[in-house]
Amino acid sequence: MHSTSYTPGYSAPVLSFMEERAADTHGGFFLPQLMPGWRVLDAGCGPGTITLGLARRVAPGLVMGIDIEDSQFGKAREQAEPEGLNVEFRKASVYQLPFEDKCFDAVFSHALLEHLSDPSAALAEFRRVLKPGGLIGLRAGDMGGMLIDSESEGPANCLAAYIAKREKNSGDPNVGRKLGRLLRKAGFTVQRITASYEVITETLLKIGPSLAAQFGAPSYCSLHDTTGDDSLFVALAWCEAIARAQ
Repeated sequence: MHSTSYTPGYSAPVLSFMEERAADTHGGFFLPQLMPGWRVLDAGCGPGTITLGLARRVAPGLVMGIDIEDSQFGKAREQAEPEGLNVEFRKASVYQLPFEDKCFDAVFSHALLEHLSDPSAALAEFRRVLKPGGLIGLRAGDMGGMLIDSESEGPANCLAAYIAKREKNSGDPNVGRKLGRLLRKAGFTVQRITASYEVITETLLKIGPSLAAQFGAPSYCSLHDTTGDDSLFVALAWCEAIARAQ
């Protein structure tokens, strides 16, 4: 049975962190591929801040943002209206998209595949709703490439606890490095694969207490010991892929 479980949860600190994401910073690898007037699907759109950036790029085209947690959409809907953006948000599963075949020019997905029990099934759905020759842009984290340095063992313990929780939820913390292989097996022609790092030191400190409360793990609670410790450095590896539907 397919499952999707967003391990960080939807607490206020986590949502605030996700709302800082934007198309320019987290989808910049894909923006130049998009054309005005296109219909675009943003799969696993979260609070929709990236979705709005995609809509600005393809205006007057439509961007459809979907996520399994629709309580996140409120702020993005309010912001889209005065800007006159052609954007819609809908609660939906990537395993069973509520759209007709071949109805989108492009599909974009950020930080989704690592939370899926069956990424291949989701990619099959993305291919189904893409027009022939349509583009897909994926960005996924790879925690196997994470960089951590601190005088405390807290951050390393935090990472181990988080990875264990994600794997328990049937996610793949190292899916980023597998994007090319997954896309090819799903019938896409891969055009470009890149990788980059994002320094998340401050973010980890902000959302750490929320994660500690969620997991209730002693190793997570040790993150509090790093607050105010300027020796802490954490960087997350991201992998990006652009491919075309055959």
